[in-house]
Amino acid sequence: MRLRAVIAVVVAAVLLGGCSDEPKKAAPNPIPTADTAHNDTDVMFLQMMVGHHRQGLQLTTLAAQRAVRPEVKELAAAIRVTESEEVRMMTAWLAAWSRPDVPPDTHDGHVNHGGQPAVGPEQVAGLAGMSGTAFDTEFLALMAGHQGAAVEMVGLVTSGGQNPQTRELAERIGKARQGQVAMMIRLMNA
Repeated sequence: MRLRAVIAVVVAAVLLGGCSDEPKKAAPNPIPTADTAHNDTDVMFLQMMVGHHRQGLQLTTLAAQRAVRPEVKELAAAIRVTESEEVRMMTAWLAAWSRPDVPPDTHDGHVNHGGQPAVGPEQVAGLAGMSGTAFDTEFLALMAGHQGAAVEMVGLVTSGGQNPQTRELAERIGKARQGQVAMMIRLMNA
């Protein structure tokens, strides 16, 4: 019961007073602007993180449809709202810098910057075919790995980025995802 209370507090903080399986659509928050000063590291981080978040949104959509434990559904909903807002912000920054929201399709470029996904398309497809408690367990395991990869990606921009807003976002993502991974591990062991 204590774990459920912790999840409720996290969800409430993320959702600012509401809970939904869908991202907020009415009256979106204004997007903070990013300084125009940026370098290729800032751009690559944002592009990689947009793709990473989009995969996270796939996973959380599956959880909204298939998860059976309320704690898993609540955590997935909170992640979905947060990552939807972050994608909106990152794509706006990239557009303001006249840069695409996806990196060039060069496998080597991703490998050199830690861009290997923790969760592959086969694993997402496998998760989509699951249900019940097996789904919950696999979702938590995949999502923990997925969010752990986000924490690793943060180092890219914190060590070489120029844009202060991108660096601040990276630090926030790192701290939030570490907390989410810890919570997922607790849920897997509950």
